[in-house]
Amino acid sequence: METMRFVNAGGRAALLVDGIVHDLNTITGGAVPSAPMDVVLDHWEAALDAHSAGAFDGGTPVGAVHLGPPVPAPRSVYAIGLNYRNHARETGAPIGAIPPVFTKFPSSINGPYDDIVLPIGEGTTDWEAELAFVVGEGGRNIAASDGLDAVRGLMVGQDVSERFVQQAAGHQYSLGKSFDSFCPIGPAIVTVDELEDPLDLRIRCRVNGEVVQDESTADMIVDVPHLVELLSSVMTLTAGDVCLTGTPAGVGMARRPPRYLRPGDVVETEIAGIGTMRNACVAEGPPVRRARAKQAAPGRVRRAAQ
Repeated sequence: METMRFVNAGGRAALLVDGIVHDLNTITGGAVPSAPMDVVLDHWEAALDAHSAGAFDGGTPVGAVHLGPPVPAPRSVYAIGLNYRNHARETGAPIGAIPPVFTKFPSSINGPYDDIVLPIGEGTTDWEAELAFVVGEGGRNIAASDGLDAVRGLMVGQDVSERFVQQAAGHQYSLGKSFDSFCPIGPAIVTVDELEDPLDLRIRCRVNGEVVQDESTADMIVDVPHLVELLSSVMTLTAGDVCLTGTPAGVGMARRPPRYLRPGDVVETEIAGIGTMRNACVAEGPPVRRARAKQAAPGRVRRAAQ
């Protein structure tokens, strides 16, 4: 049977088959729970079995469903820097023996069609199209030869980055990468079994319809199996952990002059065989003020500290 596509359909675990969404809890008579994280963590084999059984009836056209992030609450979100040769060249950064690894805080997780909120007072928010993988059973010291077997599947990802905050923090990238909404993922977790070559996928990013990134994941310096090996050599990976694997050349920061996202821009991120995300950019609203507390706009606080 074809590749399984697992989606978060309005907060419920579901399968996407030929453009139709099928609720897993419904089609399994309650055997598979409805919460997407429960399935990703503990009931993945049951979802695979339901998909293999096929013969789906009913369902809802995907256009009538709001798809959320397939992994809405991962324990960890790892991200890899400078992992495409052409991107390293455009930034002028040397390629080290180990790629930079940082985290995007899980609170930055966003849906594949939800808005990217541009923070107040900054103005240097950038796009980074990325292939993401979801850890399966996890463990320590997983060999690269077992790397693809150790993942649930692949997703499209965006490592949205606020460059001023990222650079102002020295080499500690996580803060500038972790604003709310800065980690769109989806639209589905796609199993790798039927992908023609899961290590050679075309990845593209468009801003307002203009292609700004267009590369193959074969340009990666450290591919998915070896990233699994690297990460698991340091920490125990657990089911549902997400890893964004780096971005190809074409980011806004490297352009001359630099180009950054503005309210009204639309970012489309596409990976062949996996899917396409579409995220509109909107301005952040005024700061929330609590009783007995006076707060300046967050951007002013950060810049005043420089």
